[in-house]
Amino acid sequence: MDYDAIVIGAGMGGCSAGAALAGAGKKVLMLEKTGMVGGRCSTVEKDGFQMDLGSHMLFRSAYGPFREMLRRIGKENEVEFYTMKRMLLRVGEHRTEIGFKAIFNLLDYFLPSGLVRFAGRRLLPLACKPLYRWSNKYNKITIQGFVNKFTDSLDTHNLFDWFTFILYGTPYWEVPVGELMRTAIDAIGPLVEGIADAEFMTGYIKGGLIKVPEAVCRGIEERGGEVRTNTTVTKITVEDGKASGVELENGELISCGLVISNAGIKETVRYLTGEEHFDGKYADEIRGLRAGCSAQALRLALDEAVCDFDLVFSIPEKDMQKYYRELWDNKGFPDGLPAIMATSPSRMDPSMAPLGKQSLIVIAPITFEQEENWPRWEQKLLDSIEDAIPGIKDHIIWHDFLHPSTYLVFGEDGAPGIGIAQCLGQTADKRPSSRSPVEGLYYVGCEAGRNVSGVATEVGIKSGLNCADYVLARMNGVSTVGKFIRKVSGKDNI
Repeated sequence: MDYDAIVIGAGMGGCSAGAALAGAGKKVLMLEKTGMVGGRCSTVEKDGFQMDLGSHMLFRSAYGPFREMLRRIGKENEVEFYTMKRMLLRVGEHRTEIGFKAIFNLLDYFLPSGLVRFAGRRLLPLACKPLYRWSNKYNKITIQGFVNKFTDSLDTHNLFDWFTFILYGTPYWEVPVGELMRTAIDAIGPLVEGIADAEFMTGYIKGGLIKVPEAVCRGIEERGGEVRTNTTVTKITVEDGKASGVELENGELISCGLVISNAGIKETVRYLTGEEHFDGKYADEIRGLRAGCSAQALRLALDEAVCDFDLVFSIPEKDMQKYYRELWDNKGFPDGLPAIMATSPSRMDPSMAPLGKQSLIVIAPITFEQEENWPRWEQKLLDSIEDAIPGIKDHIIWHDFLHPSTYLVFGEDGAPGIGIAQCLGQTADKRPSSRSPVEGLYYVGCEAGRNVSGVATEVGIKSGLNCADYVLARMNGVSTVGKFIRKVSGKDNI
């Protein structure tokens, strides 16, 4: 069978690129080495509990890239989004339930009816481009440096540090404040339009995150494409400086002049393609990219509904900077308890757990650790969730500990929880381009895509969509005027 494109890896970057290409009438072959699609957005079943592998809370839920990816392939009505109802923020001894609905209801009260929503739908999107350009002025100032200008409150710094880790997988003394501004800009429209009617735009998906990539892959197959799981690509073939196809583990050769890799940019260059096909400077740049931190997680099956919140942020230590610096700089096993994010998918979708029971997923950042330390980290996470929700240990039916090596299956060097670090020198136009020097070879996911910003899986999705749009423009041909418009608008800067 002849294919218009081969996509390596069915994570969110690969799925979004495949969705956009297949939705535009191109025949796509998706190759995934594991037994399921979705990457970190996979969901597994155990004893009647549906548990996700990685990300388990969507920053913009139905208002962001997840919906756009599904729309590209005509599946937006096949997935049901839920929005979060209750969130607990705990910093030291302070516990606060927070929400935003009241803020926007207040704006609606003082402003003419409908103005807030009109601004969110019509006016704010127009302002995003200049706001993005303005944010680039802050690409050399870290979030920590910015916060230092206004306060030395330890609680405030702990809060910014923790949210930065959760959003970007990198400490706040390394992430430019421009990246945080771009994330906020992306959220402005949904905040005004969505939270005016609900407590949060952040949320979940009925049946688990796996429902999104499953819908995408169905769409690819319905449009004449093919999705193969348990299929390992061992080599991207190159002829005369151009991608010519892939070689599989079983020796099968598949020819295609367009290969899009969601297997990690370092792995694609060094192992799948081979550094001999790139000049030395480019290979060095790719090899030198810094990965974000890895992740550890607990999946808890509870005998009853113990947690009253959809989302819990808990920051137990008085000085999280000390804790994270010891962690980030690999200075041994840090004292104290890690800050955690805990979510209960079954509170938003009761079908995710047996009747009367509850699922809880707890995550915390970590550097890639040796196996002998895993039991100690597991105990730290158990102690942290007990500290945040006293008595919860008495209700645990079973728990699974996902240590960093769990994420090695996705191939990225150092098993990062998200991808390359969104740190100084690796954001905005300093991110690696999705275009490789090898003609016909592209990278997508959380590791590639210039001027792609945001949170975790949303970055990967936007990377795939932007790359596919660029490829489609080249496939379909662009007029001279069209080329000029694409250049000015930045659509060719992928």
